[in-house]
Amino acid sequence: MMERKYSIGEFAKLTGITQRTLRHYDQTGILKPFDYTEQGHRVYNNRSIVQLQKILVLKFLDLSLGEISEYLERPEQDLAQTMVEQKNMLLEKKKQIDTVIQIITRVQGIVSGSDPVDEESLLVLIHALKNAEVRNRWITEHESDSVYNKLHSHTQELELDKEMTVWTSVMKRFIQAGKAPNDPEVLAHAEAMISILKPVVAPLLDEVALEQLEKGESSLFESNPYLFPSAFNKEEELFIEKVINELILSKGSLQQEDKKK
Repeated sequence: MMERKYSIGEFAKLTGITQRTLRHYDQTGILKPFDYTEQGHRVYNNRSIVQLQKILVLKFLDLSLGEISEYLERPEQDLAQTMVEQKNMLLEKKKQIDTVIQIITRVQGIVSGSDPVDEESLLVLIHALKNAEVRNRWITEHESDSVYNKLHSHTQELELDKEMTVWTSVMKRFIQAGKAPNDPEVLAHAEAMISILKPVVAPLLDEVALEQLEKGESSLFESNPYLFPSAFNKEEELFIEKVINELILSKGSLQQEDKKK
């Protein structure tokens, strides 16, 4: 029985693979035509069909073209072991995809409100969520290093919440608008943040902790800025420090006035 030969167009129609893909397979060497005509046109045969079937099965198993090419060049390679390895790889990929979907869902919940969230705060939030497991492990290992780490171990989840992300975005907008640190609106916004943190932080600030804070011991962010990045740049952090100082001064003034009364 004479073997059937196919032009690239006929072979594409027979297999459902585009001519462009077949040309790419030829160029990469993964599926060379059986022959070429005098005019240089590709010619395929029944053995080409068998080879293509192998390629498509391996591609279905999510092997890359490089991995497929390597496998086809080594017919003694154990397909069963290849499937075991591929399954493990796909399970890991599935875990990663599930994590990404969870993070996107959580971030969508944060940005779905009426308050806009700036891009920098959003990227920092995604980075924090992406590295949540490593961050938790780092804190567990370093919580006792300083009061900063102890505080952060109890407040880290707050920075991943919608309220804190929106708070950060609003403060950045105040800074970009050129507002002064003692602007009433800025002070009120800073006080709102303190009211969020106070119930969590206050129980941890015993005399020893306060003394450590006053001495300015090394902070968590200096220890690992990659895992705990700030949405604020250095200038913005300095601005917030001034805001807090202004808030302390304003509170002190109010207390003095109350005593006079």
